[in-house]
Amino acid sequence: MRRPLYSHVDLRVRDRERAVAFYDPILRCFGFELMDRKPGDDWPTWRRPGESRNNEFFGFEVEEHHQPNLCRVAFQCESREDVDRITAVAKASGAVDMDGPLYLTPTYYASFFDDPDGNKLELCFLIS
Repeated sequence: MRRPLYSHVDLRVRDRERAVAFYDPILRCFGFELMDRKPGDDWPTWRRPGESRNNEFFGFEVEEHHQPNLCRVAFQCESREDVDRITAVAKASGAVDMDGPLYLTPTYYASFFDDPDGNKLELCFLIS
């Protein structure tokens, strides 16, 4: 059996509650749920319910002086319609500097935006 390409995404944000409010509706679109956390936990994580703890997860840590860079996390969508729908969710959640959705090539459809802390994100669909 082939191992997944990655284990997890671990971003840095400046404000935990603001980041949870931003990421939770977006990650739920991909079937992830916010796992129970202890009060004061600076590392909230999202996983798909019922999957092994060894499967992919998304999380972040609070770093008060975080400075975003040009790295980008791209979320693979299942369809062009999913890119459109999740783009609307991201906008409603507070996405900044939204670009798209648009075709970058005849087979690559995507939206680009920043989270409230300036982390670069993308929603994409590769048309086969």
